Amino acid sequence: MPPLRLATILSTALPPLPREARAVVDLLACTNGLLPSGSEVVTFLGLRTRHQVARVLRRAGLPPLEELAGWTRVLHWLNEAERTGNSLLQLARESRLEPATCYRLVRRLTGQPWSRVRRGGVAGALTRFRTTFNGSPNRAFGSNLLSAPPPRPILSPAVTPGPPAVLPACKTSPACVHQHPQGFLADRLPMPGYPFDIAIARDGTAWLTRGHAAVLEHLKLEPFASLGFIPVGIAPTRVVLAPSGERAWVTNQFTKDVAVVDLVRQFRVGAISMEGDPLGAVVSPDGRTLYVTTNLDRLFVIAVAGECGRVIRSVSLPHACTELAIHPGGQRIYAPAWRAGVLVELDARTLALVRRWELGGVPFGCVVTADGLRLYCGNEKGWLDVVHLTTGKTTRRRFGTPLEEIALTPDQAFLYLSLRTAGRVAIVDADSLETVSTLETGGMPRHIAFDSIGRLAVIANQTGWVDLVR
Repeated sequence: MPPLRLATILSTALPPLPREARAVVDLLACTNGLLPSGSEVVTFLGLRTRHQVARVLRRAGLPPLEELAGWTRVLHWLNEAERTGNSLLQLARESRLEPATCYRLVRRLTGQPWSRVRRGGVAGALTRFRTTFNGSPNRAFGSNLLSAPPPRPILSPAVTPGPPAVLPACKTSPACVHQHPQGFLADRLPMPGYPFDIAIARDGTAWLTRGHAAVLEHLKLEPFASLGFIPVGIAPTRVVLAPSGERAWVTNQFTKDVAVVDLVRQFRVGAISMEGDPLGAVVSPDGRTLYVTTNLDRLFVIAVAGECGRVIRSVSLPHACTELAIHPGGQRIYAPAWRAGVLVELDARTLALVRRWELGGVPFGCVVTADGLRLYCGNEKGWLDVVHLTTGKTTRRRFGTPLEEIALTPDQAFLYLSLRTAGRVAIVDADSLETVSTLETGGMPRHIAFDSIGRLAVIANQTGWVDLVR
């Protein structure tokens, strides 16, 4: 999600914009004005060519992409100068940019030296920005504006299937229906566009959000391959499947809506507009209610029994993130309040606060056991908390590396923990919390999903691929 301060500055400076134009502005806010390559912007918006991006900006009355990025960069510098007191020289060095280029950019856009622009502050720059571009025709601009260097291509390391890790048999019964994977990387599917969230449908196929490609990808697991994609909106983040398997909801950060997708006919049938950028989402066990968090630190309740959906209530959160969990009985919602260091339990019907746990650090991914007795919560500061929901007591296991997304095998025997910065997925005994195996995925593993039986797992990797675990 875009940094709120810079995104707010740009939102104040600009009139209401069409969703594609607003997405460009939010993308620039995320990068503090450092312009990605043209092809990355095109893919991010779900368009085909740079000419389409230019038309989007022109129709919205905005300057060309390079010029808009330059203004975003200047506003970022001014905001940081006011916040920290640093000079432009210091800000340029922190960003590993050539200081002389930064000073020239300020003079080229504003017609004034940095010293004078700095005295006018963000407010003065916004006035000049609006005066320059409000209703004015687009002008050709020099190609020497400040832009980010082209990114180096990321090569997915090859997977060499190894012998399966020896994991204990199913804990419930030798003849139990639910299983867990044997624990080895079996296949890898290259997938550009920041794969983030993954869900496996009742028919055994998977649905993957590609945050920088504006699509929901459809995957076949055996053999492991893509079946195509559905355009859903810009910056799709979380995907939630209805219990019936016929519908999905996708949170789109940069279009401020939740896409409603018909999985049978395989196209987007509508969208639910939101206040702020939608982040996390979870659906009630009966499939009638969707819960969504936004970057305005609110939790929304959406009735989705009809064709599309409508917001029926909301509540403030200490600090929302992309993670949510629901009790299997459907009566409680659990929201890790990310940088506030707390986990809150809310009544699913009224959204009243029931309990609050001060976990510290940065609580992130969470999952509740099928019996509703325990909740596991990963922490970016490097530990796993287990909350015993009947007593409210907690236990902790340290891992020494940021721990983010969590998945629980269908037989409830093992946790798969995404150690994103370490490029690994830890397989942990759900009772003893001891690590029994490690998957060396490389890259940055994110969300993990299991098929209904638990024989297969799929791991989305934001670096550009998806792994299949048997």
